[in-house]
Amino acid sequence: MGSGNFTVPEQRVFRIFISYASEDLAITAAVASCFKTALPDFFAEVNFDKEFLEPGSAFQAQIEAKLQQTDVFIIVYTGAEKASHGFTGWEVGYFDHIMRTEPGRHKKISLYLYGPPATTASEQGIALGLSKDQLQFSLQEFRSGLCVSQEEPLCKEIERWQEEVGKNIEKSGFSRPHRKPEQEPAKCVHNLKLAIFEYLKGTIESVVKPQKQITIRVKGSALEESSESLPLEAEILPFSSGLSKGNSMSIFGLSDEPITWKKFLDVTASQPFADSWRDAITSVVLSSFPDRVGIDNSQIILANDGMGYRVILTTATKFYDDYREYNVYFVEMLQRAEYGDQSTTDLLKGLELVCRFRSMFLEEGSDFLGENLALTDLHKLPEVASRLLRELNLLHRDAQEAVLDRPGKWTKYVDFEHIRLIAESYQPCESKLRAIVPKVMAVKGELALIKPLREEMAAVLTGMEKAVRPENTLLIREMVAALNKVVEHQEQSSSARRFPS
Repeated sequence: MGSGNFTVPEQRVFRIFISYASEDLAITAAVASCFKTALPDFFAEVNFDKEFLEPGSAFQAQIEAKLQQTDVFIIVYTGAEKASHGFTGWEVGYFDHIMRTEPGRHKKISLYLYGPPATTASEQGIALGLSKDQLQFSLQEFRSGLCVSQEEPLCKEIERWQEEVGKNIEKSGFSRPHRKPEQEPAKCVHNLKLAIFEYLKGTIESVVKPQKQITIRVKGSALEESSESLPLEAEILPFSSGLSKGNSMSIFGLSDEPITWKKFLDVTASQPFADSWRDAITSVVLSSFPDRVGIDNSQIILANDGMGYRVILTTATKFYDDYREYNVYFVEMLQRAEYGDQSTTDLLKGLELVCRFRSMFLEEGSDFLGENLALTDLHKLPEVASRLLRELNLLHRDAQEAVLDRPGKWTKYVDFEHIRLIAESYQPCESKLRAIVPKVMAVKGELALIKPLREEMAAVLTGMEKAVRPENTLLIREMVAALNKVVEHQEQSSSARRFPS
C-alpha cells in the first residue's frame, strides 16, 4: 500500500492571559476557574498566577512568549493598585504593543468590581456585577436572589469564545463537542459571582488607623553593638495614609518623610521634649531586642504641640537578612470631659497639680526628694532619671490642658508675689534637671561617670525643695480655703432653691 500524502490539520489553541495585582489572587483564581470550565480542554488555555513559568529560564522572556500567543488579555481589577514597574503594569504595556503591531487579532478586557482601572478606562471593560450594598446580604440571601441573564456582557463574551474555539476544533478535523450544562455561560458567570461574593464577605474593605505610626528599621548586628541607644544609621519610616490621623512625624514637628536616627536627633535637638522622645523610642525598641517578652509600653511623651501620647510597640519583625522592623504606635491620651461649675473644675485641676508636685519633690517617700536621690543605687539612677523626665512632661501637659501654665490663673488664690517666687525657684531647677537626665542616660552602666551626675541632680532637687516648699504649702492651704468657700456657696444656693422660705 502506498503511503500517499496526508496532512494533519494544525491545532489552533485559544489562549487567555489573566493579569492581576497579587492582592486579587483569590478573585483571579475564581475568574480563571470560570473560563476553564466554560472552554473545552486541549483547544483552550487559561494562563494566570505565573503557573506556566519554568525555572531556569528568564521569566520576562517566558511571559513575552505567552503574550505573543494570547488572544484575549484579561485584567482583573478590584481597586488594589499595582506598581507601574511590577509585572502587572509591564504586562499591560507589552500587550498594548502587540495589539498595535497586530491589529484585529488580539483583545484586551478589564473585569472590574466598582470601576475600571485607569489604564483601560477608554477601552472595553466588563463589570463583575457586584455592589457594596449586596455584600450586606447573607450568603443564602445573595444566592437566592442571584439571577444571571444570558445577555450580560460577560456571558456574551464567553459565548463568543466558545464559538471561536468550536470553529478551531472543526478546522482541526474534529467534531464540535456538545456543551455540558456546567459550561453554559450564564451558569459559569453565576458560579463566578457566587465565588467572588463568598470571598469578599470575609475580607476587609478598609482599615482606619486613628493612631500615628512609625516603623524603626535597623540591623540586628548594629543593635547588639549599640545596646544603650539606637544606632545612628537606623531608619524612621513614617506610616502615611489618608486613613490615618494626620502625619505621624508631626508629633515631632517634622514632615512625613523617612529619616535616619542621627538626623532625627540632630533636627529635634532644640525641641523642649526631644530627650523624652529619644528615650521613649529607644526604650520600647530595646526592650524587645533580641526576642524579649517584657516589652516596655509604659512610655509617655508630649508632642511638639504639648499633646500627650502613649508610646506602644505593636510588632517586632526579624528578617533573614538580619534587618529588624519595629512598628511603634503613638496613641493619644484620654481627654476627660468637664462637668459642673468652671470655678470648681479649675480649683480641682490646680489642686491636683500642686499636690502631685508636692508628692514628687517634697514628701519623704518620693524617689525624687533630693536626699533620697543622693542615696539611689547608681545602677538604678538612669531608670529613676527617665521616670523623673516623664513626670515633668506630664506636669507640663496637665498645666497646659488646664490653662494653668499662665501665672494669672493662680492669682485667684495667692497674690502675684508668691507666684513669682515659685516660678523663679522652679523653672531654673526644671531646666537643670532636663539637662542632667540625658547625660545620665548617655552614660548608663558607667558608674564612675554617673556618680557625679547623681550628686548634681540631688543638689538641684534639694535646692528646689527648700525654695518651693513654703510657697507650695501656702498655695495648697489657700486653694483648699477657696474650695471650701465654693462648696459653702453652692450648698447655700442649693438650699435656697430647693427649700424656699
